[in-house]
Amino acid sequence: MKTKLLFAVTASFLSLTAFSQKKKAATQPVKQQEMAIYAEKKGNDYYLIRLEQDKPVPNVYVYSNGVTKPYKNYAELKDVVMEFPGMMSSNNSTKEELVSVLKKDDHFYEVTSQRKDPNNFEKTVVTVYEVMGGQKRIVEEYDSIYQLMASPYKEAIFIN
Repeated sequence: MKTKLLFAVTASFLSLTAFSQKKKAATQPVKQQEMAIYAEKKGNDYYLIRLEQDKPVPNVYVYSNGVTKPYKNYAELKDVVMEFPGMMSSNNSTKEELVSVLKKDDHFYEVTSQRKDPNNFEKTVVTVYEVMGGQKRIVEEYDSIYQLMASPYKEAIFIN
């Protein structure tokens, strides 16, 4: 009898704990993974355009003095394009375009992409540059975005 009562109390306590955890998780907004789609350097600052899954308007951040902060909240895509017109032309361009930046282990990297065929996303070369003292040097070059996904630099493109 005591054992049955102990099991009943334990089971009700565990279900109550699980229910409260579910409720906490539901009240906290879940941050979606973002994908870097465009970046622009203005002066010493980098403006980073990142697209969140299932969201039509990208998030815009500014990377300045080693810190990435939200820049502005835009209501419509056209507002982002008005402030960063290079974003639209880079979509069909075959020239090298800045996509993102990454600070890792006291090193600073710029990540660029260049489409070999403007109509085929699969034929994109991704290059990682290390920037030191105003000089750039190529660290890695990937023949596709898929190769970058298996590299140590993937967090420059896929941000949690």
